[in-house]
Amino acid sequence: MFNRNKIGLVLGGGGARGFFHMGVIKGLQEMGVKINEISGTSIGAIVGLMYAADPNIDFEKEASELNFSKLIQSVILGMNKKPDGILEKFLKNYIKADHFDDLKIKMRFNATDINNNKEIIFEKGKIFPGVIASISIPGVFPPLKYHDEFLVDGGVVNNVPASLIKKARKIIISDISMPIKNINEKSSITDVLTATIGVMQRTNSLVRTKQLKRKKIIYLNSVENKAFVLDFRKKNYQYLIDLGYKSVMDRRKEI
Repeated sequence: MFNRNKIGLVLGGGGARGFFHMGVIKGLQEMGVKINEISGTSIGAIVGLMYAADPNIDFEKEASELNFSKLIQSVILGMNKKPDGILEKFLKNYIKADHFDDLKIKMRFNATDINNNKEIIFEKGKIFPGVIASISIPGVFPPLKYHDEFLVDGGVVNNVPASLIKKARKIIISDISMPIKNINEKSSITDVLTATIGVMQRTNSLVRTKQLKRKKIIYLNSVENKAFVLDFRKKNYQYLIDLGYKSVMDRRKEI
């Protein structure tokens, strides 16, 4: 009975589409929904940690101050100057905790051990540099060497990590996986690649979600294809926050 009243929140990976998560959380805050556990990957790990450190966080205010485009440019220009250090310095401006014990809400996030095809789960000890590994999008950021492993974006192996929610009986899933565009003979290589990754992510996530037993799942997803995963221009922020907020309001009674 105790666990039945617990609510878990899953924040998937999807790059710039992660501002959808902020709108979801804004809606949950407005409704007074108490979240007991959070899991996330990639951008979902960042948003989840910000929320877990401060459950009363004003995400619209935070979004107005974020400049991911500048961050990515700095990382690319500083590839030979320990880019994970640039990322850590940037993220510590927004994630107000250094250790998992500092968080107000239980949080787990993942990364991918690329050489061993294995999911690595972070849930205790220091938050950094694990979160750097979780957001290391292949082709954008270099792999993070962690002990003897090379870690990349957690979304490679588990992009909607509902399996990391352990005790909650009700799970709210915010899925921002890559959009799946219809492909034809005129499609660009980029569109084909994006659609392929989207199919892989959604198939992987669907299989893992179906494995959850005796859980009530409330599934929220950004079906809009207007926001590309690497389009971090500020003009997209409010649009995605509003979309996430609306997705919660549309399911208000069920939540």
